[in-house]
Amino acid sequence: MAGRPDMTARRIKDAALWSLALLVTAFFAFPIVWMALSSLKSEVDVATYPPLWIFAPSLHSYRQLFDEMSALDALINSSVIVGLATCLSMIAGTLAAYAMARFDIAGKNVLAFEVLSIRMLPPIVSVIPLFILAKQLGIFDTPLLLVAVYTLSGLPFVVWVMRVFIQEIPQSIEEAALIDGCSRYQAFWRITLPLLLPGLAATMVIVFMFAWNEFLIASILTSRDARTLPVIAASAIKPKAISFGLASAAGVLMSLPVVILVLMMQRYLVRGLTLGAVKG
Repeated sequence: MAGRPDMTARRIKDAALWSLALLVTAFFAFPIVWMALSSLKSEVDVATYPPLWIFAPSLHSYRQLFDEMSALDALINSSVIVGLATCLSMIAGTLAAYAMARFDIAGKNVLAFEVLSIRMLPPIVSVIPLFILAKQLGIFDTPLLLVAVYTLSGLPFVVWVMRVFIQEIPQSIEEAALIDGCSRYQAFWRITLPLLLPGLAATMVIVFMFAWNEFLIASILTSRDARTLPVIAASAIKPKAISFGLASAAGVLMSLPVVILVLMMQRYLVRGLTLGAVKG
């Protein structure tokens, strides 16, 4: 009999926790659902007050986005530029982080902080010099320029984060592989890299999102040929009004690649984001 009140209290506690979790999920999911619904409303329905929850779906905003604003070209530009920049940042940054974590380099802690300090530099400080250099070199409004800028922008973050992940892997594992006849490259490729997959996935998703959502540099260093999705999405803000349907459609289009990437990497993300958080 004594156990029945305890079981009832535990059920009440579980129900309260589940209810709280559902409320928090609904709170954070509501803006996403609202954006998706607004992208399917006509111009009249999206401006109606009070808001309409039952309406006839319309693809007018998406047609306008692709036909009048060349969103497909911007989507291709963003995918190629951000994809290349993320890959280059991850490759170069992981190798640099491995060197700083494993090799005896004089003042490497100071060097790591100097690398991180580059990330602290506000983009507005460097965008004007970059604009002048791009004009002089003849690479203004080209994907190559944005690839280089996004790679250099993401590199400090990759170096700093991957250095911590590599330090969490016992060096004795690599030393055992070296004793068995592996070279330093083989030990890294066959032993260390597979253990780094969760950290690599988490870091790659963050670097990808930073570059995918970047607006300031893309808006100043591009004009027509290399425009990215954030620049196109900002065009929904008119001088005297905001086209909410068009802006919502652009938001949905920008969100889809990130959602797909997170779903592909979800098996590594939780472990990667918590790797190194607890020691013992």
